[in-house]
Amino acid sequence: MGETFDFIVVGGGTSGCVVASRLANAPSAPKVLLIEGGSANDSPTLRTPENRWSIVYTEPSINWGYKTTPQSHLNGRELGCPRGRGLGGSSAVNFSSWIIGYQEDFNEWAGLVDDPCWKWEGRNGVKQRFRKIERVRDGIDDEQSKMVNRELLNLHSKDGMVDLSYSQIWGGQELLAFKIAKELEIDINGDPNSGNPSGMGIAPSTFFNGARVTAFTAYLSSPPPNLTILTNNVVAKVLFDDTKRAVGVSTLSGQVYYASKEIILSAGALDSPKILLLSGIGPADELSNLSIPVIQDLPGVGNNLIDHSLLFISFLLKPKAFQTGTQSTVSKDVGDPLLDTGSQASMAWLQSSAVLFSPEFYSLPESVKTHISKTCTHELICTNLAVGSLPPLRPDAEILTLVAAIMNCQSVGSVTLSSSDPSTLQVIDGAYLSHPYDRRVATEAVRGCLELSRAPAAQGLIEEAIIAPKSDSEEDIREFCKEQGSCGLHFAGTCKMGKERDGMCVVNNRFLVRGTKGLRVVDLSVAPLMMNNHTQSTCYLIGETAAEKIINEYGL
Repeated sequence: MGETFDFIVVGGGTSGCVVASRLANAPSAPKVLLIEGGSANDSPTLRTPENRWSIVYTEPSINWGYKTTPQSHLNGRELGCPRGRGLGGSSAVNFSSWIIGYQEDFNEWAGLVDDPCWKWEGRNGVKQRFRKIERVRDGIDDEQSKMVNRELLNLHSKDGMVDLSYSQIWGGQELLAFKIAKELEIDINGDPNSGNPSGMGIAPSTFFNGARVTAFTAYLSSPPPNLTILTNNVVAKVLFDDTKRAVGVSTLSGQVYYASKEIILSAGALDSPKILLLSGIGPADELSNLSIPVIQDLPGVGNNLIDHSLLFISFLLKPKAFQTGTQSTVSKDVGDPLLDTGSQASMAWLQSSAVLFSPEFYSLPESVKTHISKTCTHELICTNLAVGSLPPLRPDAEILTLVAAIMNCQSVGSVTLSSSDPSTLQVIDGAYLSHPYDRRVATEAVRGCLELSRAPAAQGLIEEAIIAPKSDSEEDIREFCKEQGSCGLHFAGTCKMGKERDGMCVVNNRFLVRGTKGLRVVDLSVAPLMMNNHTQSTCYLIGETAAEKIINEYGL
């Protein structure tokens, strides 16, 4: 007989660390087990700023290394789906940008799930709940305050759990983006986390004192004695009694653990549906075909996979480009270079009139068009991130990369099983750029990147394009998108939250899996829409929101 806990949290990623910490630190001190499939992930070398853009690709031990099926709208390419492995999950390997997104996304979420707690405003609204999460460190000098509004920054919480800061050294990449914005008459946004990120801005990073801040370091660096953390244990399935109550979990190694109150799946949008399917929760016909006994027929499990799409356009800069007029004048003598947060990225959240007047936009449902009109069509990021297969470059080569991120994506994919064997990888079909609207946005977003690169400030620095469309023609840009389109690494929606009458919803607005007892899903898989942000902030919010509900329901 395995050990029994009050709560078992499956997955030590962003949401899982939050909910495990909040439950274990509740006044009644329930007995909590947190099970993580990866390692403790506690080496300081994995948290240094200089690897913020590369660690997810260069450290296979902390990346599950998933891949998609061949993508029909991307020339049949299989895409890498990096996911954080180990305590902290993807918060330990992501690009560390902190963007909350649009308040209208949260208001839409509230309506879709019939729960006002997701509204932006309100006594317990999202805006207030982020105050429990954010701990914004100022560190902005007078020159930097021309790009970051210090007064607006001071409106954010300085008492939350997650340290957020700006680089103490600003390089040419950041300053170039703002010069381009002024030349192209793009509004400067002094606080992209105000609930409206539109315009060119720069967001804080999840770094502090020279180290990456992860969900584990923020919430579980000093776990209470009633919290047990097990690493290197992959959960195979959830166990149920005859009343469809979740009573425990079994692992790949054959261990069994029991919960007297609840099992909470926080394994992420690619693994939570896999665990549910292996447990007999999902589309009955698919489960029967794999000889998996059906506990609850839920057609939505694994469906509605949504993600942003990314396109990278890279330019080789002239030798010593940022020493000829764009070198930062705000550098400080910080003594320790690790106080830099690692080449933070400037970003513009934009609406494309070409998209909003396109046939692809007009063909969308009225509610979708209304929502897009209140948010954005795409994001453009200015960074020195080098991706893809680059030609041989000189040793001192500097790269300028403009990243187009497709927002409000309409393409919908799936996560399914090919076998009832828990050790077999799930089948991931992102269906990237399968919807005509996404293809239109991708085309216009690439045009936007080309426009940025042709601004006078950029033209004086660029030597040649090394990853770019052959020309500005519609045909060449479309072909470029097929050749270069990639995952946005923001997988969501596969266990989506919603109203009872929506047959594709998997959890209700209390995170409870429909048709079962004692089982919740608490991670980005519950998102009912694709948030227009960098989704780690939403993962923290999901963990906090679910923890509040569980603590209140049980009177913890």
